[in-house]
Amino acid sequence: MFFLMAFVWFIVGIVMVTLYAFDGGNSRLVVGVFGFFALIILFVAGIFMKRTVIDAIDQGRFHDAKNDSIIWIIFGLLGFVIPSLFLILAYAKLGDSLIQQAPTGYAPYAPGNVAVQQPTYVPPPAPVQAPPPQQTQAQQQYHAHGTPMIRCKNCNVQYPAFMHSCPNCGAPKE
Repeated sequence: MFFLMAFVWFIVGIVMVTLYAFDGGNSRLVVGVFGFFALIILFVAGIFMKRTVIDAIDQGRFHDAKNDSIIWIIFGLLGFVIPSLFLILAYAKLGDSLIQQAPTGYAPYAPGNVAVQQPTYVPPPAPVQAPPPQQTQAQQQYHAHGTPMIRCKNCNVQYPAFMHSCPNCGAPKE
């Protein structure tokens, strides 16, 4: 309908500009120029409505299609209201399809009846860890920032002593 109304505005614009050229009258020129602007807007709206609403419906994104159709309803008001009427029908049908998609047993709360219960935080129990085995001064090396480093027995990679396993091979700290 956008393309059909763009064609109608094209015809109206040409007729009004032609009549202005022969007869005069500023109102004919204004309607003719408005016709050309409406032609451009409706043509662009027809292209982008396909990309936003129709493709979203094809992909099952009904919420996006419903929200985008409101924009194109407003643009359709430039085109003799006919595209807007069809888009209002599409908007209503999209709303119906969204209601049908609600999960079974879903009933939204009535306004003002929601009681929010604050979750209570229970900290997890502290893990029981054996103290790390003491290393001799020769085995323990320090990083440039003073972090104690140990060397993995499997892959010989140095890693910080606070880590529980080697980041390279995953072997547990011994």
